Amino acid sequence: MVKNDGKQFELLVKAIYKEILAQDCVDSIEVKHDVALKGKSGQEHQIDVYWSFKLAGETIQVAIECKDYKSPVSVGRIRDFWGALDDIGNIKGIFVTTTGYQSGAIKFANFQNIALKTVQKPTESELNPETSIQRIIMNGKLLGIDNIKMTPKFDVEWVIKNTDFKKGDPYTLSGRNDEIKVLDSNFNVLGTILDFENKLPRIPEQSQGLTHRFEFDDGYLHVPNLNSRPLKLQHIDFKYDTFTHEMNNTINLKLTAKAVLKDVITGELFLFNKSVINPSI
Repeated sequence: MVKNDGKQFELLVKAIYKEILAQDCVDSIEVKHDVALKGKSGQEHQIDVYWSFKLAGETIQVAIECKDYKSPVSVGRIRDFWGALDDIGNIKGIFVTTTGYQSGAIKFANFQNIALKTVQKPTESELNPETSIQRIIMNGKLLGIDNIKMTPKFDVEWVIKNTDFKKGDPYTLSGRNDEIKVLDSNFNVLGTILDFENKLPRIPEQSQGLTHRFEFDDGYLHVPNLNSRPLKLQHIDFKYDTFTHEMNNTINLKLTAKAVLKDVITGELFLFNKSVINPSI
């Protein structure tokens, strides 16, 4: 299928995902090889295959780690990859290898929402499934949110009593939604603003000006880049729109293929039928 060459394997994975994304009709996308992304720590992380695109104003990032190993991937390799993803922030991770994964690696990846894939030579049963289905049509809907406005309501009496703020003082809230956190009085993280955004109802679909409130008996807003202490919350209000993205994908099962991409958790297959010989980056 491929030479035992790390770069060649990375380019094969890049070509596979480029074809998958083309079939999914994702616009404004470019699949790149060997990209350096700087994390919150200032450290640069080398990403084997990377792509990003905008959907309803939101940037979706995906990073793929490619390892052409002769033995199953260990949990340590997945943990290292997760560390890079966590440092970069707001990015989806996919790990691709040739020989599978140890049980601990699968358990850890599943917990951290990292997709695990293998690329191998297709078996006869994968090329010619017993069901004899030659085409699969997948239809679905992606329910999303857009134009999000977040308004925190602080416990004014607590703030005046426990901080230097006075009634009427302005408060500037600035930071990424995955960095600003709500803590309890024991400094346990109740969630980031991004976590609360992800919990917002997506129904009714295709609606504007929806509102939702999260109330807190023991919640404090913490902004990492401010020197002030966390401020006690009464509630957080969100105003937002919902949108629906229709997904239509047709997968043709071919009688021949150079490689098969398989999801370790779901078993989903993608047959790849092109040759990748010294492709351009």
